[in-house]
Amino acid sequence: MDKLKKITILKKLTKYFLFLAVMIILNLASLNNNLQPFGFATFFSLIWCNQNIFLISLIFLISNIILGISEISLICCIATIIIFVFFYFLHYKLKKPLNIWLIVAYGFLTQIPYLYFNINSVVTLFYCLAYIAVGIIFLLSTLIFFQAIVKKKLYNFSLEESVCAYVFLAIFTLGLSTISFFNIYLVQIFAILLLLFLRKTSKSQMLLSAIVMGLGASLNSFYVGYLFIFCSYALIIWVFFDKNPLFLILGLIFIDLFVGLYLQVLPVYYYQSLIGVALGSGIFYLIPSKIVNNLCSYFLSGQKIVLTENIVNISTKKTNRKLLETAEIFNELENLFYSMSKGNLSEEEIVNTISQEIIQKTCQDCKEKNNCLRINNKETIKQINNLVLLALKKGKLTLMDVEDNFSKHCIKLNTLIPYVNELIIEYKRYENNLNKADYTKNIIARSLGGVSVILQELAQDISADIKLETNCEKEIQEELAYESILCREILIYEREFNTTVALLINNNNLYKNKITNIVSNAINMKMNIVSVSNSETPNYSTVILKVAPKFDIIYGLASTKKAGSESSGDTHSFNRIDDNKFLFALCDGMGSGNNAKKASELSIGIIENLYKAGFKTEAVIDCANNFLTMASTDVFTAIDLGVLDLQNGLCDIIKIGAPIGFVKKGGETKIIDAGALPMGILDELKPVITKIVVEHGDNIIFITDGVLDAFENEEILKHYINNSQIKNPQTLAENILNEAIHLNNEAPNDDMTVFVVRILSKKS
Repeated sequence: MDKLKKITILKKLTKYFLFLAVMIILNLASLNNNLQPFGFATFFSLIWCNQNIFLISLIFLISNIILGISEISLICCIATIIIFVFFYFLHYKLKKPLNIWLIVAYGFLTQIPYLYFNINSVVTLFYCLAYIAVGIIFLLSTLIFFQAIVKKKLYNFSLEESVCAYVFLAIFTLGLSTISFFNIYLVQIFAILLLLFLRKTSKSQMLLSAIVMGLGASLNSFYVGYLFIFCSYALIIWVFFDKNPLFLILGLIFIDLFVGLYLQVLPVYYYQSLIGVALGSGIFYLIPSKIVNNLCSYFLSGQKIVLTENIVNISTKKTNRKLLETAEIFNELENLFYSMSKGNLSEEEIVNTISQEIIQKTCQDCKEKNNCLRINNKETIKQINNLVLLALKKGKLTLMDVEDNFSKHCIKLNTLIPYVNELIIEYKRYENNLNKADYTKNIIARSLGGVSVILQELAQDISADIKLETNCEKEIQEELAYESILCREILIYEREFNTTVALLINNNNLYKNKITNIVSNAINMKMNIVSVSNSETPNYSTVILKVAPKFDIIYGLASTKKAGSESSGDTHSFNRIDDNKFLFALCDGMGSGNNAKKASELSIGIIENLYKAGFKTEAVIDCANNFLTMASTDVFTAIDLGVLDLQNGLCDIIKIGAPIGFVKKGGETKIIDAGALPMGILDELKPVITKIVVEHGDNIIFITDGVLDAFENEEILKHYINNSQIKNPQTLAENILNEAIHLNNEAPNDDMTVFVVRILSKKS
């Protein structure tokens, strides 16, 4: 068994031993030595908090047996377990959640055996009803308190939750006051430990807890001596907490002696009480400060909302600044790579360079050099330039291309012509390598520019301050609890009027529809769950909700391959690229078969990934085209792209080499202009971009050229679409395709695909 498993088992054992101790203490609590109705409330509450029902039932039974209960009490205890377990699994089988009020009702039913065995007179009837009433009240308080701990740990309690917490503390103190060893009472040690701890977090909570514990410990005998003692402890702790620990311990011992021995607030004062005081304060100071500080953080966290908000916003501004600085670096790198591109030399520069090389290599050892390069210098250079220019245009120079006048005077013509051709070939090779290098630098530059733009947009996205909203938290948590959805933590924050809700939900309570409805009603906005992920807290998941977009889309696709072809070269994409944007695309690989299919899949894959990475449309098209032209000279694809903003209904339609498309609005159908050349042919592309505003019920229709070619002209296809009354996008796509196949005599001349996207308003 590895170390991690041992630690996990140890934690579970510690937890269940703690539950057993709490049940024993609460079973010992009694009102005037008559009523002891508090143990079963803890049993119910722990099961409500999703603890193992069988282990908790066993612990409840053991806690009663340890205290030496009678035969009748044992029967009542077992009956309580059986009745509640029956209702628990009945709800589990029917998949109906348990809520607080049902648990309270079942709590009453479990006490029927107690009534049966104990009612034999009017007096016992009174005591039994009082027993059950007090038990039910404590059960309700314990349920609310335990639920608050699960939701909020130990901070930011509402008034109702705080009252229930103090009720539990009072009864727990009552039970502790009955336990003593050698006249050293555990309640003293517990009270001093809690008061010292609370002094570190909240003075007001310390004073109130002292009063509650004093009253709780006095409930058994209705003698208020503990109230004076615990309030005196709180006074000493208040004064001496920041002083030397020795002064504090001595002060507590002195006040215990004074109040107990001289004021005689207790019926009997035992000197062993001083040992309890020393133990309580000594244990506190022996606990490592790191553990104490961690525990304090539970109390202080609720007071740090404003501070957290400020820290988050300061951190956001730093991140924003860093992103902008990094974006500027990428922008400078883009300019650097552009500046590194040498570009092509002018024709005049090329001719002069090659001519000078020829003169250096060919004419230097010629006996006519003086005559040609000094006496007739201008004429000679002009004629050599003409030969070089002619060789550049033709690719090769021959003897037939040399003018008679030059051939008569040049005695090294047979050496000059081959050398000119050699230099032309060498220059062509250099120019090709230079163009490739420049092309690569330009691609890198454009990519760096795209990254710069993404970083700038990301900086802009996070530039707005986060505002934490706590007003709705209580309402959401109460509604979730009513539906038996255990929510441990909740965070609501707003940035530029975009509200996000994060919940830490128990995995057994992931009722997504209920969660969505509860949060939407509390926020007064339609919310959607955008993610559910595992959290670091075992058995809990983090649920993120954001404002639901105004629009949604569905699509229909109908496709067939060319008659006799092995596969279709048409592919499509339908993807959400962020919370509020959808990408839909149709790609037609030129030709048909596997090669066309691979080309279209490659194009779609590149475009999808670039959009998801955050690139803008212009950068996506540019980069995708660059990648395709680099990949192969015969990878050509025609592409239809649609990018829809689900919040405002704005849609960009981008066409690259694709045929016309259509937008069907009610009884009117409009043509979307066709694109220019397919992707992968030219280095520079100028796609056709059409911006439209969509509404509920609109259909956007993309087709490949095989479908369009089947119809006599585009107007006939437009009328066919406009006359269709079909709303289902899949049926509409199939009908258009079937009509195109029919017009091709049931044997398609090309791959055919119809892609129909229908816009839906979520409010409609």
